[in-house]
Amino acid sequence: IVQVMDHAQIKQDFASWLENFITVPNPKLGNWPPCPYAKQAWMQNKVKLLFNEDNNLEDSVVQALPLLDTKEVVIVCFDHTKISGTDLQKLVVDINKKIMPKYVILEDHPDIHEEINGVVMNFGKCGLLVISELSKLNQASDQLKKTTYYDVWTPEQIDDVVSWRYEK
Repeated sequence: IVQVMDHAQIKQDFASWLENFITVPNPKLGNWPPCPYAKQAWMQNKVKLLFNEDNNLEDSVVQALPLLDTKEVVIVCFDHTKISGTDLQKLVVDINKKIMPKYVILEDHPDIHEEINGVVMNFGKCGLLVISELSKLNQASDQLKKTTYYDVWTPEQIDDVVSWRYEK
């Protein structure tokens, strides 16, 4: 039996996560929301959710890239039980080598715990590939660097999420 993800439920869970967590200022994050840019992008319909059922994540990335002509972010939702967190990280590094410096992927796997100052950042319902244009993502990070946003992040967390994207 092939189990298919419940797209409607994931869309609902994602919208709820975005509305109740990702866009909400958090005291442990210096009163910043986990992603200060998410609310505006979501409200302006600049975020596209795609679903991957065949577990060929590279194909999903290829399908997602043209959508970035009109979207800020394309998020590929996939069944995380079909790939380990470590294998996903390796796959994303390999794909990023092919699509950078124009595009970049950040990954979220429920089994790879991501925490900033005691705040768990993972979506947790499925795996996510968050795809955007590298220049736009780095521009947003550059703006945040001029604020207190990264003050509660460790140097390792900044390296894991931000710094590596600037390396040529």
